[in-house]
Amino acid sequence: MNPVNKVTRNVSQISTARPWWKEPYVWLVIAGPLSAVLACVVTAVYIMRGPDALVSDDAYREGIAISQQVQAAQPPMQPAQMGRNHSATGGKRDEQP
Repeated sequence: MNPVNKVTRNVSQISTARPWWKEPYVWLVIAGPLSAVLACVVTAVYIMRGPDALVSDDAYREGIAISQQVQAAQPPMQPAQMGRNHSATGGKRDEQP
């Protein structure tokens, strides 16, 4: 075999190769770093919008006040633990002792 024919064959194989953007594995390799960059941009935008609201100093007292309001509320306004499951009784109420 002549070395000139070997070079000619390699050149013909190179010319029939597909461009890099048509290869699926190239996009799989690019997808990982690209998704990391995209996540960093989204996080940076979220951070730049401003700080989160702080919890007030009276949060404990506000929680106690809300708890007292719930306990003093009428039975339909009570939480599910204190109220009756009306789907099982058809909306009838039991009298509480």
